[in-house]
Amino acid sequence: MIITPTYTHKQFWFTALFSGALLSVVLSTVYIAFYERLYIESSYLFSIIYLIPFVWLSVTAAFFKWKFVYSEFSYRQAFLLNFLCGLTASLLFSGAVFVAYAYIGLESRMNIYNVGEHYKNLFSPQATALSLLIINVVLTLFYSLIIAIFARKNK
Repeated sequence: MIITPTYTHKQFWFTALFSGALLSVVLSTVYIAFYERLYIESSYLFSIIYLIPFVWLSVTAAFFKWKFVYSEFSYRQAFLLNFLCGLTASLLFSGAVFVAYAYIGLESRMNIYNVGEHYKNLFSPQATALSLLIINVVLTLFYSLIIAIFARKNK
């Protein structure tokens, strides 16, 4: 059975991209706000960076389903919506972190430890942005799978 969507492609893409862009703004703001606690072992506040996307993607799927889906919302459609939103947010957030470290002047907090030059290169702006991109894309994949299971809507 083929499920025909009750929304337009424009609504789907706009929701995914706009929500992803807003999520990246929220993540960048939280990242900079908790920057001082980035490498402190006893800080659990920084883990909120990885929990915000799950809540945001859940709300995005619920909003899209409530606003635009009138009959059926398949697992595939829910997964694609969440994954596109998370991928957009991951790309923009990694770009913002790169700009913050490379051009704005955030310094890597690794200089507080007594480590060699090789380890300091692992925390360059490019490496930091790339690692955040990879981590967030993998987490988005898992979050999208979980949310799509519950966001599916049948007749």
